[in-house]
Amino acid sequence: MTQRHAGGIEIDNAPGQGATPQVKPPRSLHILCIDDDLRVRELMNSCLTHYKHRVMLASGGKQGLELFRTATLENQPYEVIITDFGMPDMDGRRVARTIKTESPNTPIIMMTGKGTITNQGGEMAPAVDVVVGKPPHMQELNDLILRITTPAPPRP
Repeated sequence: MTQRHAGGIEIDNAPGQGATPQVKPPRSLHILCIDDDLRVRELMNSCLTHYKHRVMLASGGKQGLELFRTATLENQPYEVIITDFGMPDMDGRRVARTIKTESPNTPIIMMTGKGTITNQGGEMAPAVDVVVGKPPHMQELNDLILRITTPAPPRP
């Protein structure tokens, strides 16, 4: 049940005392999904809202950048951007570079059905934090989203 609802259980106990399970509530993130394929957008919306995320959909790179900028101006920035690699109006690399220029700390996940996406030197484009294949496994994608948006613990 905890997997289905993206929760977790922590057990805090000491010798001679009972264990008290504490269920972690799922985190709800503001996510922008950019993909030119309607079926992919519908799948992403359905699955990510299942995990209680607030999802906005864009049908291409230009619309995605407009939504990104509007949300930023309204002080409701997206916490994660998921973009398709290949789109007709503006490809995912250009979307990622533009967003990273305007908001360097916003995590960007690139989805592709083409395998790995690397530059001529064999390295992933610096504007992209993670590349996932299409179609993504939704539990793994949700875990990835939660992991890349979790702030690093403070250093002692």
